[in-house]
Amino acid sequence: MMLKITLKQKMMLCMLLVNLFCFAQTNVWTGQESTYWNTPANWSLNQIPTLDTNVLISVTQTGNYPVVTGEDGVADCNNITIEDGASVTVSGDGAGQLRIEGAITNNGVLDATDGTIVMIGLAPQLIPASAFSDNTVRNLTSFNITGVTLSGPLSLTGILRVRTGNFNTGGYLTLKSNATTTAIVDEVDGSITGDVTVERYIPARRAFRFLSSPTTGGTILSNWQENKADIEGYGTDITGPGGAANGFDTSGSNNASMFTHNNESGVWEAVTETTTTLQAGTPYRLMVRGDRTVDQTDNSATPTATVLRSTGTLETGDVQLYYNAFTINAGYYLFLGNPYQAAVDMQAVLADATNIIEDYYFVWDPTLNSRGSYVTVNVESNMSNIAASEANRYLQPNQAFFVQIESTGLTELSFNEEHKYVVSNTTNDVYRTNNEPFASLKLTMFTQEAYNSNEKAADGFTVLFADGYNNSLDGRDAVKPGNLDEGVGTINSSKVLSFEKRQMPVPEDVIPVSNTNYRTTDYVYVIDLQGIENVNAFLHDKYTGTMQAITNNETTAYSFSINNNDEASSAANRFDIVFAEALSSGDFEGVKVAVYPNPVGVGSSFTVQAPDAVNLDVNLYDTLGRQVGCTVNEVANGVTIMPQSTLSAGVYMVQVSNRGKTITKKIIIK
Repeated sequence: MMLKITLKQKMMLCMLLVNLFCFAQTNVWTGQESTYWNTPANWSLNQIPTLDTNVLISVTQTGNYPVVTGEDGVADCNNITIEDGASVTVSGDGAGQLRIEGAITNNGVLDATDGTIVMIGLAPQLIPASAFSDNTVRNLTSFNITGVTLSGPLSLTGILRVRTGNFNTGGYLTLKSNATTTAIVDEVDGSITGDVTVERYIPARRAFRFLSSPTTGGTILSNWQENKADIEGYGTDITGPGGAANGFDTSGSNNASMFTHNNESGVWEAVTETTTTLQAGTPYRLMVRGDRTVDQTDNSATPTATVLRSTGTLETGDVQLYYNAFTINAGYYLFLGNPYQAAVDMQAVLADATNIIEDYYFVWDPTLNSRGSYVTVNVESNMSNIAASEANRYLQPNQAFFVQIESTGLTELSFNEEHKYVVSNTTNDVYRTNNEPFASLKLTMFTQEAYNSNEKAADGFTVLFADGYNNSLDGRDAVKPGNLDEGVGTINSSKVLSFEKRQMPVPEDVIPVSNTNYRTTDYVYVIDLQGIENVNAFLHDKYTGTMQAITNNETTAYSFSINNNDEASSAANRFDIVFAEALSSGDFEGVKVAVYPNPVGVGSSFTVQAPDAVNLDVNLYDTLGRQVGCTVNEVANGVTIMPQSTLSAGVYMVQVSNRGKTITKKIIIK
């Protein structure tokens, strides 16, 4: 007898079979062999789970629980359930990935504080409250076209990636920042809704910072001032005109500690109130004294590290940050802010800009000197003008900066998602690895005390050399912004430069140096010369008459003092960099003999160098054969020669005798 069933019954039977099949496909972790997720013997079905597999992490007799480090591949699952007493650890310095297509049910431990979680479902996914240990993940990727939603607090310490669909934070997401890492947001191909709290760690130093927020929402008061709550480790005091009535912290003087920059007039303007909305990308110059427990009425109070927090809508998508609809003079500087919670490749930004010099941008490095210093970054070479600065072509999240107008006319600069530079979330001292393939000279200035204590530099400049550059002042040279304290740069056409691009040096080239705003009396120049051939470089101290040889492919240190009662000692043009013919070999049985610097300035000494030679006899003659009176002093591997009278510019002959043999060399005095 054949049993007849209705269509409805057939459908119900199919559904039952599907459910039974799905239940049968739940793969239970046994940990029989190891802690590797992708080892079949560790699973009840003796199969590695896929994105279609429900997994149950149960309490095991072996004590082995899955640890996903990336060593044995990516861990995949559909729904994941973790029993009380069981655990899953996703780690590997972010390399370990757990990809989840379904739901998370966690009654045990899901530790992703050092790992990556990928939500990769085909239906809407919810990340439950307390799904992860310490409510923290390192990296989170949303790869669900139908959307992913947070339903409880979550701190992210690494990289957020939204590859498709909407990621709804529910107002629960915090992007963390500390002394070594700052959470960042990669290129957003989908969308992010809901408020986000963004942190920016600031090291302990009383100094100005150039800052911008990546969020819009709340006020300066409610964000960076923590609504005036004195929370250790967070916020900072902000003072200004009108005091508490305008949202500022109470101050005896009400002196401003926060400024905007008027890009038309080129002057700093004090912020008039902190009750205004904090806008993404708006740049500020802010004195950060430390967290809100620091006594801001005491200028000598010990600064503390702090974290500035802002909460609001996270800026994503392409951002037209600045559009100048009026005329600004050529050479003016524009003060702008990074609108993204990510590092940005400024070479790409400047290349896409209109009427902005694309070789350089300028930042304030608060770690330099006593109060910070401007740093010029050349984006082509990825080098800054100050060797001691970590600033490079990658603008940091929360960082404001200057660019320079190229010519009079309309100006435009935009940030695009593809400008983001996301290779890691490591930060550095600027709140921030340079690639240096160019022939270069870097002069870094230290106070003697800072140099002896291995502390940060005061200032510096960089010169790049290449056959395609020229020695005239042009748009490939960077005019130096004025520092609060010491400033050192090169001089070209009456302009002081922080970064100069020149042809490869030849004998008799001179690079004038400008040094101003001395605060103390004892200093050290550290000069790093790289990639120079067929020519020798010297630092000419015109006050002392010293010509200090600068060794190629090494660093050279030169100490000097300033006498404030002697104008020549503190003159801005006291120093030059000069180039002379390369050292040549004599024929003292293979001993190299050199005369340097050559040429030499009028009234300066020069050196005859002959390593391993002893009892050198040196005389100086003019072109008529008349001997010139000189003072000869022995130095290591040679002698120094100082003419006893001021010689006229011209060609002179240096006669060097040793062990019965004499050679003659030419020296030019100019």
